[in-house]
Amino acid sequence: MIKKQREKSHKLLTHEAAMRRVPKSHPKYPILEQEHGKLSYGHKGEEALDYFLTYLPNDNYLILNSLRLEDPKGRYFQIDSLLLAPTHCIILDSKYMSGKLEFDESANQLLRHLPGSEDIEKIGDPLSQITRQRHQLSLWLEKNGFPSIPIASLIVLTHNNAALIRTTPSINKKVTFHTNLPNRLKEIDENISKGNIVLSNKDLQKLSKTLIKKHTPDHFRLLNNYNIAENELITGVICINCSTAPMLRKRGVWCCQRCSAYSKDAHLEAIRDYKLLIGETISNKELRSYLRLPSASVSSKYLISMGLKFEGSFKNRRYFL
Repeated sequence: MIKKQREKSHKLLTHEAAMRRVPKSHPKYPILEQEHGKLSYGHKGEEALDYFLTYLPNDNYLILNSLRLEDPKGRYFQIDSLLLAPTHCIILDSKYMSGKLEFDESANQLLRHLPGSEDIEKIGDPLSQITRQRHQLSLWLEKNGFPSIPIASLIVLTHNNAALIRTTPSINKKVTFHTNLPNRLKEIDENISKGNIVLSNKDLQKLSKTLIKKHTPDHFRLLNNYNIAENELITGVICINCSTAPMLRKRGVWCCQRCSAYSKDAHLEAIRDYKLLIGETISNKELRSYLRLPSASVSSKYLISMGLKFEGSFKNRRYFL
């Protein structure tokens, strides 16, 4: 049973907004585009887990996706998918990479052999990462008053064109392909004693609720990270059809000057971009400038229609997005 749905990270959402709002001519755009590609691939790999999780061998599993937790030492750790059962839990870490992959245990590296050449790309150390996640989850359980429970883990290769080379028995226990995930989960399930129940159904539900409550979304400040000024962003409502900006407001409808597409609520996507890239509060004047609206009364109408909470007097009022 899925208790927490998969969601895009704040970092991915901000990069998606940047792809719309940072001009392609900007010197930082190629770097943004590259990072956006990596984040998108990562999320796509996580989504590839979801289909095969529908074949879980144990109906007692509770599934929590896209968890970000803080351990007792103030360090955050992210889990792609966490499976909870009365006897154990399992951390799944998705890796969406194509080509020939080699886990070098002696050098603590994941190596990707690039096609058509002898070049090798070094991609960190997923085995050590997932070991840290198990340790941090164990500390988190203790801090939050839950009993010690066996924690298993698997690195799941989710790209259809991935191939694992030079494997060892040790690697085969720690890494699997998404197509074989149900079989590997069944093996883990069978290897852990059914009689050794650590969590009652009530405690299992309590743990699930506490994990969701303690989930802390990341807050990535993209403009600061890439040293991009706010005034360098593309403003106005971007056309939903051809991505031209700005759309013009005519009789309460947004119209594209290029392709003639129209929308009544295209400004909402623009305001979401503002929240992701610039800030979580906005004034009437800032909204008017950002959306390129003709008057303060029009921008006020949009702010009121969204039913936003606000603080301050009318002149200095700021709305919470």
